[in-house]
Amino acid sequence: MKKIRIEICVGTACHIMGAHELIEFTENLPEWLNEKIDYKLSPCFGVCHENMKPPIVKLNDKYYENMTPTALKSMIMKVLEGREEL
Repeated sequence: MKKIRIEICVGTACHIMGAHELIEFTENLPEWLNEKIDYKLSPCFGVCHENMKPPIVKLNDKYYENMTPTALKSMIMKVLEGREEL
């Protein structure tokens, strides 16, 4: 299985709206899960002007808005269980 690519926007709006919680979540993943993920921080994706609500996360090549740690965990687990492709 290819690793899941997670990019968290750390632009101003995303930071203010909770990106720090997403960063904390990804930095504290269990080792078995951490091995299945490529994780990085990215400057502003520039998609807020398209009416996406921060914080924004890019999973593989798709953007997701208004992301929370709970929603991010759910998406990761769905991909790992084969219930969703990103």
